[in-house]
Amino acid sequence: MHPYQQAGKILADAFLHYPLMQYAFEGRSEEQRAKALLDLHTSCSKAAALYGGVILSEDKQGALIWLNGKNFPLGLLREINSGMWTIPFKLGAKATLRLMNHDAVPEGWIAKNANGNFGYIWCVGINVSARGKGYSRQLIDQAITDMRAQGMNEFWLKTDDSKNVTIYQKLGFEIIYETIVKSSGLKSWVMKRN
Repeated sequence: MHPYQQAGKILADAFLHYPLMQYAFEGRSEEQRAKALLDLHTSCSKAAALYGGVILSEDKQGALIWLNGKNFPLGLLREINSGMWTIPFKLGAKATLRLMNHDAVPEGWIAKNANGNFGYIWCVGINVSARGKGYSRQLIDQAITDMRAQGMNEFWLKTDDSKNVTIYQKLGFEIIYETIVKSSGLKSWVMKRN
């Protein structure tokens, strides 16, 4: 199994009950949502492997995917090259549009306000049984080390879960922008660390 496939599985499991995913896949069973999330996160992880990085904890309890700011947002050519163009066919039009319309707000804000040498922490996920044991810190520290080695000096992420805000603040991120996204009704936080 490729690292991006392992990351896709970990992230799919970690995001099963995430507010945005429950909204995007509203009306689907937990089993259907789990399959869709595996397709989604495996595609995103493959794109990250090509245009940023994929980090797994040694024991495969946590995963993080990131993008080089030069590749954020991905854009059509990178989406085609990475296979992300298949997402609407795998997830369905309604779920894809819900995800795209929601993410366009915080990610659009980052694209307009980040400097030229930034990295975007796209997704961090920890298996439920391993939460609270320092995996997020380990993965984020490794991602920032890897991004700094490539010349990036600003690190951005977004979250749609208030529980994550406190975790990221403890890891040195500060809230730069927060909003309730009209299309989803969900609150989203944009955070940055230098």
